[in-house]
Amino acid sequence: MKAYLRNRWVRIALALFALGSVPLAVVALLAPWAAPLLVVLEGLWLFTFWPFVFLLAVGIVQVRSER
Repeated sequence: MKAYLRNRWVRIALALFALGSVPLAVVALLAPWAAPLLVVLEGLWLFTFWPFVFLLAVGIVQVRSER
């Protein structure tokens, strides 16, 4: 696990995931009446989720190839 967390691509992927997921979760839990804001944050989540998946895959392949 430490080898994965030392990889730059994995850290960037985790930061992207947090950037897209944390605001969406906070607004969904604290302000369920804020539907227009949820639509914007869902768009942010979509634009950060797929790059997260791609960068995480790149990081995993890179770490596994170093072994």
